[in-house]
Amino acid sequence: MQLIHAMNDLTATHKDLLELSKRKTEALTNNKLDEFQALLLEEQKYIRQLEQQESSRQKIVEAWNEEQSSPAALDSLTITGILSRLGEEEQGKAEASAIALTDVITELKRQELLNKALLEESMKFVQLSMDLMNPTIKSMNYGAASTTDKVPNRSLFDSKA
Repeated sequence: MQLIHAMNDLTATHKDLLELSKRKTEALTNNKLDEFQALLLEEQKYIRQLEQQESSRQKIVEAWNEEQSSPAALDSLTITGILSRLGEEEQGKAEASAIALTDVITELKRQELLNKALLEESMKFVQLSMDLMNPTIKSMNYGAASTTDKVPNRSLFDSKA
């Protein structure tokens, strides 16, 4: 069935993205920014490939739906809805493909969340470093304190009364 083949293609591309994401994590932890930037460019190629594969999968599902004796509304064509309309053998293969795709996407999402956290920590470190390199005027302690900033010591109570 073409749908199973399309889901397997999506799974393979997501696995490639997962491996790339792991390489991004390694580049981030080793502070290899040039390598990280190259990986981002490579990632864009995979994303374009995924967009094409997803478009193809949607066309396959629409064509399959039209071939059915009682076509369903396009918005109700979820994997669960499709599985219920397949034969037993095709149902098992399609279900296995859907589970494999879901597992890889879940792992990819987890890996990308790790990368996001690493990037945020790196940005905090850079910001802290820049703050230390460029102190604000208020934090400078050079020279004697000006006399205009001094407030005379006064009591809260009028002692002359």
